[in-house]
Amino acid sequence: MIAARLHRWDTAPDVEETEFSGPPREGEVIVEVEAAAVTHLDLIVMTGTFTHRPALPFTPGTAGVGTVVTGDAALLGRRVLVRGGGIGLERDGTWAERVGVPVDAIRVVPREAPAALAATCYSPMTTAWAAVEEVGRIGKGERVLVTGAAGAVGSLCVQLAARAGAYVVAVVRGEDAAGAVPDAAHEVLVRPDPQEVAIKGETDVLLDTVGGNTVPDFLRAMRPGGRVVLIGYVAGTALRVDLPALMSRDVALLPMNMVRRHVPAEVFDRLLGDLTDGRLTLRTTALPFVGMTEAVETRRKGGVRGTIAVLM
Repeated sequence: MIAARLHRWDTAPDVEETEFSGPPREGEVIVEVEAAAVTHLDLIVMTGTFTHRPALPFTPGTAGVGTVVTGDAALLGRRVLVRGGGIGLERDGTWAERVGVPVDAIRVVPREAPAALAATCYSPMTTAWAAVEEVGRIGKGERVLVTGAAGAVGSLCVQLAARAGAYVVAVVRGEDAAGAVPDAAHEVLVRPDPQEVAIKGETDVLLDTVGGNTVPDFLRAMRPGGRVVLIGYVAGTALRVDLPALMSRDVALLPMNMVRRHVPAEVFDRLLGDLTDGRLTLRTTALPFVGMTEAVETRRKGGVRGTIAVLM
């Protein structure tokens, strides 16, 4: 079969012919991959510096979608999302024509869901759902500020917060990003001065997908007793905040941890259905599997907004 194999840490994988490991072990199925996600997590694993450091050569890919072709008779022919179970972390992943998968690491997905969307939507859509509904507990009439609102998670946060009845202010870093913010946003601010944000109205909830200096910068724009949901840290991993200012504002800092959070099947099905039917939107770029090197470099350089998938 064809697979993208990593032979040296911190390099791009080679697309090559390789032997498949054979029939599935007990409790596993074999999935014929239709599309595979190319994520930031995949790139981190490929550096060799992550907690999970599989033996080389190794097939990356922590998520994908395909059809069960061998294994449990009740699952044969079913289209499934592959995610979890150590796939792409402790064992070969989805960047291949076929992958062996534990049964508890698959979820059935509808045939009508576009392959690239189905392969890449899980992390951004469930993270946005948890930020808005479970952690942020955003309600009708609240004023919500979303940073990184043109990204995959940020754009879905905008849409779900607006759906919850909030007044959504989207914050982006450039004019090009402003055009990628969903129409659900009530305002779009490009590199705003925090004082400008404060003048427009006190923020009840800050959904921060970028990290860095976001919290100290926008603290003055928060309503006393407000909430900050810490989602991402692409702009910096350290949070330095003036404690007297934080305490005087009485703002709650609410960190996200999706590893520990259970996503009910009905939530997954509902969100994927909304994306498939167009009630929610997620920018997804699909590239051919033979262009895996291009897909990896595009993800590494941040060359697209939204998610990236390779199609078999």
